[in-house]
Parts: sequence; C-alpha cells; structure tokens
Amino acid sequence: MRPALPTVLLLMTGCGYVGDPQPPALHIPMRVEDLSVMQRGAMLRLSFTLPKLTTEGLTITELREAELRMGPAPEGEFQADAWAAAVPRVPADSTEAANGVLTVETKAGDLAGKQTIAMVRISGKSGRWSAWSNIVNFRVIPPLTKPEQLKATGSAAGIVLTWSGNASQYRIARKGEKDPDFANVGQTKEATFTDSTAEFGKPYIYRVTGFQEAGERQAVSEPSNELPVNIEDKFAPAVPVGLAALIGVNSVELAWERNLEKDLRGYRVYRATGTGEWQKIADLVEAPSYGDRMAQSGTAYRYAVTSVDQLGNESEKSPETAVTVP
Repeated sequence: MRPALPTVLLLMTGCGYVGDPQPPALHIPMRVEDLSVMQRGAMLRLSFTLPKLTTEGLTITELREAELRMGPAPEGEFQADAWAAAVPRVPADSTEAANGVLTVETKAGDLAGKQTIAMVRISGKSGRWSAWSNIVNFRVIPPLTKPEQLKATGSAAGIVLTWSGNASQYRIARKGEKDPDFANVGQTKEATFTDSTAEFGKPYIYRVTGFQEAGERQAVSEPSNELPVNIEDKFAPAVPVGLAALIGVNSVELAWERNLEKDLRGYRVYRATGTGEWQKIADLVEAPSYGDRMAQSGTAYRYAVTSVDQLGNESEKSPETAVTVP
C-alpha cells in the first residue's frame, strides 16, 4: 500500500498558477494614418479612416470624439500640441462616419492663398487621446469659379465646346445615352475643347470642371451645369491633298493622299477639257487613285478630286492638276 501524500503537497497540486496582475487597459485609439484634404471651389474636404484598434490591440467599441485642427502653417519650428492649441477646431462628429471613413467639409475662408496644416486625433471610451495623425501640409488655392456659359457647336473636327472660368486647366467629361456615368474625354489649358471622338447624330451630355495643381494635390472647381448635345453631321470630310497625274498606257493615272476620317465613304473624280466646265467622271472611288482611260490623245485636261462621307457630305474640290495627253 502506497503512503498518503502530505496535505500541503495535495493543496499545491490542486491549484493552478495565477500570473502577475495586469494593469487596466488604457483604450487609447491607434493614430490616424490617412488624413487627406481636397479643395473644391471655396470648400475644403477633409477625410480620414477612424481607427478600429487601440494601441494595445483591442477592438474599439466606443469613440468619444475626433479633434480636427486646421490653420496656417507656422513660420518657425512646428510643435503639434502648441500649434493645435492656437488654431481653430473644425467640427467633426465621429458618429457621421460612413463605412468607417469620416468626411468633413468646411469653408476655406481666410486660409485662401496660405500654406496650411491639418491634423486630427481621436479619443476612446477612456477619454484618452491618440497621437496626432499624419500632418497634411498644403496650400489653399483662391477659389476656382464654376465654369459657366458652356456651349457646343459642330465642326468637321468634332464637337467644339466653349465656356468661361478662371482655372488654369480643365477636365471635360462626357456621358453617352447608354453610359452609366460620366467619363473624362480630355483636358485643356484653354476654355475650349474639341471632342474628336464623339459621333455626330448621337446624344451626349457634357460637363466641365476646372482644376489647378497645388503641390502634390489639386484644387478643383464645382463642375459646370450639364449640357445635352446632339449635333447633326453636316460637315464634309477634309479636301483631298497631293493630287498628281501621270501619263500611262492609254490612260491618265491619278493618285492623291488618303483621307483619315472614320466616316469616309469614297472620292469623286472630276475632269475638265482645256478651260471648260468640270465633269464628274468617277463616283465614290474607295482607293485614293483612279485611271482615266477615256482621255483622248492630243487633248489638255484638268483634274480635281473631292471626298464624300457616309451621309453624302462632299468636300470642296482639291487643288487641280493639269496634263496634256500626247
């Protein structure tokens, strides 16, 4: 029979080890890392992602407030706490975040034309503040005006848009009848743009937005009013160029440079005897060449060519070329 274990030993083996006591969690939110600023007209839009974890790796269950500060950049050394105490607080309600992202809009006001700093910090349920976020240092641009008087006209080169505004550059957006949203079709430094990719006879909607580079960021204007456009194609292709004539065997061989229009249907060839009237001798020739086998020996001729699009719009005659058949 085995001897009984001592009572003290039994007590030791029956109890688990209890570790050192842990301090209470501080519930300090992680630092915001993605504060960003965008200027639109006279408004500044500040946006950042609310932290999901504390500095101890715990899930945040309650955020008390967001302290968002914005003001002129100091001329001397920058000290975050001292600077923040001296500049206005921008109202920011963390309960208004969408999908964890809080966006705040505020007027640029007297910051226009100034180098500006923005930063934010968050407090959790313990009331303790996170560290200040990434510092956004940017220049506020004097407000860009909304482009006005947007108009559209047609030309052989495409749909020509004009407007008025004070931006240094503009983006042009277009939406077709079946497009779900606007898409950028180009940008320009002038208050005019020719949309050479548009097709005549199709409905479009245009809008224009001004923008200006501001360091690593851009300031943008409010977009213009939307302009519905549907312009009928009444514009002829370009006049053919480079027409030349050579005497061939029982023919006069003509050649010219090919037109580049997408809706080109073909070419018409004209001939005049001596100083006589023009007569059409070929219609809708597809290739940029033609052989006149009806030319008579000993006769002087003049030749010219026009281009024709799918709707029958015809260009002016090309510069003529003359030849005498031997």
